[in-house]
Amino acid sequence: MGQSYSQHFQNDAEARQYEAAEYARLGYSSLLFEIECQQLQEVIAALRRVKPTVQALDFASGTGRITAFLENHVDAVTGIEISEQMCSVARTKVRQARILCADILAPGAAVEGKYDLITAFRFFLNVEPALRRVALRALAGRLRDSDSLLVFNNHGNLWSHKLLLWPYHALRRLGKGRAVAGNYLSSRRMLALLPQSGLQIIRTMGCGFYSPKILKLMAYDRALRMERRIAASRGLSPWCVNQMYVTKLAGRSALPACRD
Repeated sequence: MGQSYSQHFQNDAEARQYEAAEYARLGYSSLLFEIECQQLQEVIAALRRVKPTVQALDFASGTGRITAFLENHVDAVTGIEISEQMCSVARTKVRQARILCADILAPGAAVEGKYDLITAFRFFLNVEPALRRVALRALAGRLRDSDSLLVFNNHGNLWSHKLLLWPYHALRRLGKGRAVAGNYLSSRRMLALLPQSGLQIIRTMGCGFYSPKILKLMAYDRALRMERRIAASRGLSPWCVNQMYVTKLAGRSALPACRD
């Protein structure tokens, strides 16, 4: 049986290994992160048109990758993470962001604040399915108003290059329960949870059409240019491995609803 959400990265070595291995310089994850940052900048720019001041929450903030990015683009940011070891790494990377070690998904957890922008990256794919609903409700309850945005991602889109390995991973998991390696999640399955949390989708963006093998075939900069072009394509971005969902509370808003 795989580890639960609360058991991940509970020692310092695990936290630092994740940071070093997952986002190695000139690696594929770092390449996709560059595109994700550009996409987030677009979201924040649109939000600024209706909210001159933006206070942000980065949920499941891990080692502070998104939190550190956000503090350069919003007025204030709080990172919340359940692992104290991950928080320790994050505190070395941020300048002014507040890093809290807390489990805001626990029953009866207090709402520590309201936010104009909430991000949740690399969380929903690997967490227990039942906790996805809990998390969406908890985060929706922290949105300040109907113009506030919840932005989260699915970094294992089934309808991507990962589909080729789905039979292999499915066979390996037989009888072993949930795992965090080789997981897949379709956008349809993820977005079906939104109405139960009072949320609606206003935009979807993708990145990561090719697999990491592309960096064995060409230089990093060229691969990045190719991935950027595909991420900007309405026809191809839904087939990318990373899907970023921009959502808000259901109801009226000054922000236009659209699907990319």
